[in-house]
Amino acid sequence: MNRQGATPKGFERRVSDLKLNLVAEPRQRNKIKIPLPTVLTALVASMVTRARSLRMAEQRTAAIAQKHEAWLGVERRIADNTFGKVVPKLSVASVLPCVHRLVKAEQRRGNLKPSRLSVGTAAIDGKNVGTVHWHDLCRIFGLDRQEASVIEVRERLLKQYPEAQLCVPEQGEPYALMRVHTVTLVSSDAAPCLHLRPIAGCTNEIGSMGELLDELKAVYGRSRLFGRVTTDAGNTSLAAMTKAIGHGWHYFAQIKSELGDIYAEAERLLGDRRRQRAHASYSDTQNGKAVTYSLWRYDLTEQGWLNWTHARQLIRVQRVTENLATSEKTVGNRYYVSSEAPEALEPSAALRVSRAHWRCEDETHWTADAQMQEDRRRLAWSRHPNGILVVCVLRMIAIAILAMARRLSRIGYSLETPSWAQVAEHFLLQLCGSILDTEAFDAA
Repeated sequence: MNRQGATPKGFERRVSDLKLNLVAEPRQRNKIKIPLPTVLTALVASMVTRARSLRMAEQRTAAIAQKHEAWLGVERRIADNTFGKVVPKLSVASVLPCVHRLVKAEQRRGNLKPSRLSVGTAAIDGKNVGTVHWHDLCRIFGLDRQEASVIEVRERLLKQYPEAQLCVPEQGEPYALMRVHTVTLVSSDAAPCLHLRPIAGCTNEIGSMGELLDELKAVYGRSRLFGRVTTDAGNTSLAAMTKAIGHGWHYFAQIKSELGDIYAEAERLLGDRRRQRAHASYSDTQNGKAVTYSLWRYDLTEQGWLNWTHARQLIRVQRVTENLATSEKTVGNRYYVSSEAPEALEPSAALRVSRAHWRCEDETHWTADAQMQEDRRRLAWSRHPNGILVVCVLRMIAIAILAMARRLSRIGYSLETPSWAQVAEHFLLQLCGSILDTEAFDAA
């Protein structure tokens, strides 16, 4: 790389920002052999270097200790069994503030300025982060897999792990689904995860939005990191958007037919404008397909619409995709409601916001799934309901570190931004060196 952000010093600086020494120690003092900050640092370093399992995390610590000796407290190899025992005992509430401290430190450095959009914007989206299978549930509760009943397991989950949603399919064994809300800063070049909140098993995404917004206000209310929130249709409701306004944020929210009158009004006012010239448009080529975005809007003036008194404009975005090889076209439409006045959010800016929202999928969810292989069941970092959520928080920290390293790095004379894999490989070489035979180990 012509400019290198994936350095030991950069990693050390961000680990220092996390203040891992403030995480509550869940183990008995007389049984502690390796301090908790060292264990957490080793886990984050393993994720940053794309370790696929706890076994690989053990190998990473051995390589770090051999190359750097007592760097960041990693003096020797840490057994995978140590990680496996510590992670389920941690609480999300004790680890999550590390994410907030890292984000605020990057904001103070000026690395999170709204360079992609004119206003700091946080995108809210839901994600399934793990599955706890029936045999693991029975093992956790000390029950016989064949004799345990769904009612008994459901009651224990509700009491001990209320974040788990028990699913009972028509065929096959029941399982528990772990879901979270993620909040991604989509307005900056680096798009780190700002906050993460488990979704209770007894409700859905929209049912958790109110408490999520309250937590965001408590953490970032004074930071002025963002002034706008965006949501997909599954997280949009009048109550949630009213709360966003009450917290001092504007909203840009996708709407569907489930929202009733506001969607019907948007469809009535904007649905038949195919022949009218779009207020804004944009064309691009994606994966061998020509994609054209067109936007129409309707001014709701200062009265809003019915109970949506804070709404100021309705927006329709049409996406036309043409396969360049077959000339086949597909057309899709999305409708939005925004609290920003038309003069404050012009059509071209609104089109950028609608597209920027999906960075939460590309930069956060896709990276976790494709680069960190979050969905790999065979090599899961934890098969415990609480452990899955804690690992998810640590993974968001690792993704944020990688995102900052990508922003600060450039390749060759073209000054291109490196890929996630390239940055992770540089961290691997810098932290572990050539003493680790990664290809042979990955193949095994």
